[in-house]
Amino acid sequence: MPAVIAHLKNPRFRFREKELALILDSWKNDESVLLTGIRRTGKSELAKAALVRHADAGGQIGFLNVADYVSLHDFYRDLLREMPKSLVSELGKALKSAGTVPDKLLTWIRSHFSKAEVLGQGVEFKTAEVLPRYWQPIVDALEQVISRHPSGELPVLGIDELPFMLENLIRAGVSDGELTVALASLRKLRDAGLRMVIAGSISMENLLTLHGIPHTVLGGLARVPVPPFSREEARLFLEERLLGTPACTEAVITLTLETLPDYVPEFLKIAGQNLRVIRDPSICAASLHADVLPAIRRAFLEQFEERLNKNYPGDHLVIAEQVLDIIARADPDGSLLDGSALPSGHRRVVQLLQYDNFIAPGSDFRWQFSLNLLRQWWRATRGIV
Repeated sequence: MPAVIAHLKNPRFRFREKELALILDSWKNDESVLLTGIRRTGKSELAKAALVRHADAGGQIGFLNVADYVSLHDFYRDLLREMPKSLVSELGKALKSAGTVPDKLLTWIRSHFSKAEVLGQGVEFKTAEVLPRYWQPIVDALEQVISRHPSGELPVLGIDELPFMLENLIRAGVSDGELTVALASLRKLRDAGLRMVIAGSISMENLLTLHGIPHTVLGGLARVPVPPFSREEARLFLEERLLGTPACTEAVITLTLETLPDYVPEFLKIAGQNLRVIRDPSICAASLHADVLPAIRRAFLEQFEERLNKNYPGDHLVIAEQVLDIIARADPDGSLLDGSALPSGHRRVVQLLQYDNFIAPGSDFRWQFSLNLLRQWWRATRGIV
C-alpha cells in the first residue's frame, strides 16, 4: 500500500456516505470541492476518506496538511512535490523554453524531484526562499502542462486546513496581495483540470472578506456541507465507543443523546471518553453534567468569543449582539430579521456572522444558531430567559 494511502486511512471513519458520494461525483465532473461546516464535524477525515476511495478505484492522489505552514515558499515547494514526476519534467521543459525563471532555480526544481524520485520519499533541499518571487511564471507553465492532460491522468489533491495556513501567513507578515496570488494560482490549477478537495475549520469566505481578497479565488469549487451526525448516527457512534463497558446500555446512551446539545462528532467523542471509565452506570447522569458538558463548552465556545472580539470592530460588534439577541429570543427554529429595526450596516454583519458559523439560514428566510450549544451559551451570557 502506498505510504500516502496508508497514512490517510482511518478504520473508524463512519456515516458520511452521502457526502462521499457528492465529492466523488464532483470529481467525476472535473469539479473541485470545498468542505464547509463548523469545527470538528469531521471535514478532514471526510477529505482523507474521499481520497482513499479515489485511490482504491485506481486514481492518483496527493495530500497536504498545511495547518503549520508559515511560509509561502514551503507551500509552493510541497505543492510541486505532490505533482507526478512526469508533469514536473514537462514543467521544467516549459520553464526552460520560456526563460522566465533563473537557471539556478530551474536546476533546483529538476534536482529536487529527481532526487526525491530516486530515494522514494520527500527530501528537504536547501535553497533561498525564492519560489514566491517566481511563482507566477511557474504556475502559468504548470497550468499549461496540466491542461494538456485528461483529468484521469492527473492526481486529485487534498489540501487540509488551508484557512489555518492563511492565518499563519497573515501573522507572519505576508501581504494580502501575496495571499491573493497564492489562492488565485490554486484556482488556475483547478481550472486547468487539477481536481482538489479543500478543508478547514475557519471560514474561508470570512478570511477573504476581512482582508479584501476577491471571493472569485474560490471559483470552481463545489461546496459540500459537513453537518453534525443525525440522532441515529450518534447512537451508533456511542454504541461503538462504549462497547464492552458498563456504560454501554440503552438507558445511558439515550440519556447521553438527550443531554448533549448537538451531535457533533467531537461532542460524542468527549462523552464517550468520560463514560468509558465509569463503572457504575447510575452516576452517568452526574458525569454528563459535571464533566462532559463543561468539557464541550471549554473546547468550543472560546473560539466564538475570540471571533466576536477580533472580527467585529466598533459598531459591527453592537449590531452583531443585536442580531444574535433577536435570534436567541426566538424558538430554536430561528427568527426573521426586521431590517427596518436594525442599523443600516446589519446586512454586512449578518453575512459575517454566517461566515463565522454563528448563524445559519433556516426555513422561510429565518436565521438560526448553527449549534444549539451556541444558542444556549448566548442566552445564558445575555440573560435571556
